[in-house]
Amino acid sequence: MILPCFSSEWIAVRTRRMAAAVVAAVGLAVVVAVPAAAQVVALDVTARCADPLVGSVRVAVSADVEIPALVSPGAEMRRITGTATVPASAVDALIARGATTVTAHVGLQVAISGTYNAQTVTSLHLGSTTLTPGRDLVADVVGYTSPLYSSYLVGTNDVDVTGLRVNLEPRRADTSPVVRGGVNTECAVAAPHRWMSIRTNSIIAEYHPAPRNLKFSAITTDSITVSWDPTRGLMGPPLGYDIIVDEVPTVRLIGAGTTTGTITGLKPNTTYYVRVKAVDMGGERRSEVFPIRTSDFFAYHYFDVSGSVGVRGTSVSVLGEQATKLELAPSTHTSNLTFNPTQVRLSTYGSARVEFTPVAAATGAYQGGIFTVRTRQKVTVPRITIGNRTFITPNCSTVVDLPLTSGPDFKFNGTPNRVTGTFTIPPFRDCGQATSTLNQWVSGTANADLTFTTYAG
Repeated sequence: MILPCFSSEWIAVRTRRMAAAVVAAVGLAVVVAVPAAAQVVALDVTARCADPLVGSVRVAVSADVEIPALVSPGAEMRRITGTATVPASAVDALIARGATTVTAHVGLQVAISGTYNAQTVTSLHLGSTTLTPGRDLVADVVGYTSPLYSSYLVGTNDVDVTGLRVNLEPRRADTSPVVRGGVNTECAVAAPHRWMSIRTNSIIAEYHPAPRNLKFSAITTDSITVSWDPTRGLMGPPLGYDIIVDEVPTVRLIGAGTTTGTITGLKPNTTYYVRVKAVDMGGERRSEVFPIRTSDFFAYHYFDVSGSVGVRGTSVSVLGEQATKLELAPSTHTSNLTFNPTQVRLSTYGSARVEFTPVAAATGAYQGGIFTVRTRQKVTVPRITIGNRTFITPNCSTVVDLPLTSGPDFKFNGTPNRVTGTFTIPPFRDCGQATSTLNQWVSGTANADLTFTTYAG
């Protein structure tokens, strides 16, 4: 929205406010009408990581920081952009574990010294990035500087990077985590690496303070509503407010009492950094930055699966995992249900190794508190032992349709959920001399009694 023209009456009122503000400030502080200077400061540091899987990480970033800073207002949080590089050896190791993409967080361990001493961690975020065999992972990162970098004390503060904290979250094609909790490692620099020095001057600037008490509501897949408390500077209330998204002015609201606005045109399941600043004729306008994520069309859940299958009086223990992509509007899902290989007792006469391979994605729904899954699995028996004789049967297999249904209060909060189903095991084929014996003991009606327990993704 474009600012309206100002009447002569409004200008006269504003002039009186300005004069009153200057008179009030005499003898209290030096009042200036210009913002603190800004300077681009760059950081390029490589750290050796304790976890040999990662090896090392290089961070090359820059930020437009207020140098020098003012006694008041304190330095604003400024956007940090650049890249993080993970070596090809780490990429190949993650791919070998089944990863196709990785998300990461890199924490810059920062020591501040000078007019006061402090330590903080500045977080950089790396969005989901595809892994390519044999190539370094070079990905964009974003974060914000800490308000601790400058001081309310006159003098200079040095900001040094003393190390990195790295969290890699590698994921399979079905989005399930390769390593639960991610790969976490401390990474050491050879010596503290000077990033910037910030001089604080004994000046108080005329400014509108950052709007306080920001609240986010009505968060959808493509919009966010923001509200805040009104702010007032030395020269009175502002003309209005700007809502700034990822450093781009996005919504302009006119009127000092207009303290709610809606950001539209956003992408689903995306983190945005939001600021609100006062709009005025001149002088310093301050803001704080808040990350907020839009909603998704889908919810992702990951389960540990355990339990047993009963067939012809024999109980077979099974373990597995399921990654579920739940579409929220129709409450239907597609899933990847996998079972670990297991050993089956064949009455009192022998045993068989059993392996499972999903034939297609599992499907189902979550409606009325009931969770259903239907999976089609190829069941292979590559080795059968009868008495003292072992048969190698790599092509011995059948295909099973397994329907599962929970009780009426299925939960996604880590509570174990009982899921049961009755199904048929068709006859096995291509098992050689053991075919008839195996079918006599295994094929027929079976019952599954499983437990699905969510774990953090």
